[in-house]
Amino acid sequence: MKKGSRHGVYQQGYGGGGFSRCAEGTVHMTILDEIAEKRQALRSSERGAISREGGLVIVPDDTAFHRILAIGDIHGNWQRLLSLWHHVPYDPQEDLLVFLGDYIDRGAYSAEVLQMVMELAEKSPHVITLTGNHEAMMLHYFQDHSIREPMDMSHGWLRSGGQATFESLARVYQSDPGIYHRLLEFVLSLDHLAAVGEEYIFTHAGFLPQKSYEEQVDDMLWIRTEFYEEYEGRETVVIGHTPVQYFDETRHHPLLFRNHIIDCDTGSYLPGGRISCLNVKKMTCWQSEPDDLCQDDRNG
Repeated sequence: MKKGSRHGVYQQGYGGGGFSRCAEGTVHMTILDEIAEKRQALRSSERGAISREGGLVIVPDDTAFHRILAIGDIHGNWQRLLSLWHHVPYDPQEDLLVFLGDYIDRGAYSAEVLQMVMELAEKSPHVITLTGNHEAMMLHYFQDHSIREPMDMSHGWLRSGGQATFESLARVYQSDPGIYHRLLEFVLSLDHLAAVGEEYIFTHAGFLPQKSYEEQVDDMLWIRTEFYEEYEGRETVVIGHTPVQYFDETRHHPLLFRNHIIDCDTGSYLPGGRISCLNVKKMTCWQSEPDDLCQDDRNG
């Protein structure tokens, strides 16, 4: 587990943003301040507008969408994704759809998952695709390796479920190199965090409220305990990354914490696990398998 460091920063006005002051006395903005400033600058934008800059996505008006849908970790399980998608009444004109990252690894069909998500994003500007730590590991691997070479099993990505992804991408490369390169470009284009209206923030793993966005781009993919313990903001933060079974091994549906955190990783790669799509405004969801613990919101 990778943890963020504080770098001598303290915070004023905790939970409501507030400026942070470095040990040297210079003032900088926290991530929540940056979001608020960018949101304010976009107030006069066209209804339903979405700003994307440097991996930070701002949707100033969440009321422009009928539903805000969030899909948790998929991990190469294309069959479960198709099963989930069969139940979700997604309307690309009316709904905002957010994927929380970790599309790849462990499951055998990472390339198919990437292609499906990529094509959904290409068809509608109302699809937000965030990156996860597994996509980051894959990109790190391909900085120094090629799909045409034998796998380098000394690399941490391949020991973290990446072998299945490499084999999946190799099959695509052999049949259509063009699609393979499109998939890599898509992964390179993934965003890190999305702020939707004044109530919702989406990212893969979490963030540290006292740090700026740029200071914690990597933390947003890896953080666990510090985020769960330190976040006290008023915005609801929707994440994946940590399977809910980590907190309760019998659980298979999204988990709401007291401090406005919702974990949507419902163990897609675990035996009996599921992929979940959360209707964030109504706190109902659909899953890849029937589950009487999670309300099926067909009309929501």
